Amino acid sequence: MLRIIFERATDRKRNSERRYAIKLLAICGSPRKGNTSNALKLIRDAFPGIDFEILHLIDLDFKLCKACYACVLKGESKCPLKDDRDMILGKMAEADGLILASPVYSHMVSAMIKNLFERFGYLAHRPLFFNKFAMSMVTYSGYGAEEALKYMDKILSAFGFNLAPSLELQFRPGKMPEKNTALNIEKSKRAVKIFIEKIERGEKNKPSLKRIIPYNIFKYVSKLDKELMKADYEYYKDKGDFYYETNIPFYKKIIVKKLTDKIISQFD
Repeated sequence: MLRIIFERATDRKRNSERRYAIKLLAICGSPRKGNTSNALKLIRDAFPGIDFEILHLIDLDFKLCKACYACVLKGESKCPLKDDRDMILGKMAEADGLILASPVYSHMVSAMIKNLFERFGYLAHRPLFFNKFAMSMVTYSGYGAEEALKYMDKILSAFGFNLAPSLELQFRPGKMPEKNTALNIEKSKRAVKIFIEKIERGEKNKPSLKRIIPYNIFKYVSKLDKELMKADYEYYKDKGDFYYETNIPFYKKIIVKKLTDKIISQFD
């Protein structure tokens, strides 16, 4: 069901390309509409020619993942939770680029962003967003930005997104000095400009070993029990060396085989 939603949304995007050069979706994972939300609004206002939508998770009916694994084993349509998940996926599919924004709490993303990743966890098994682009963004006060951004990039890449350089914006408690606010604004403009240019060029990330190895592992595991891993098996059964047609250098194939064989030997 969700794959149909994704395909229809992508078709709508293709049919509207003449009207909108670029469409960006920003998902805000803050439980309060503070620094993260305000930063996204400043970015939106700085690029008036872009179709820019901000989605606040706090405003949505988006329940906590039950960790039942139904979406992975049986298929995403088997999730027992009925809420705004499909709507969020549809908006992600319609957009050319996703800005995923989170405050940093305890050196990590917010609980809302973590829940987003868990609710869409099946996408790490069956990625969809190979033709889409994403940029991770965090707001923080002291520490933790690097760890949070690294985690966000890792998950977005697993979902299939082509990544742009991330953005970190530092804030201080209380009223920010004007020079610091101006610095954050300019930093945001530069980062989003690079993001937009990457989308316009269609500059996709080349498959790395970190992506090819999990692909081979998931494909192998899906065959171990075709009934148990039915959704994954149907996804992988007709695929070749990667999720999509691409030229993987011979040396990478050799490295991937050795590393993959070592890992999957644990399953036998």
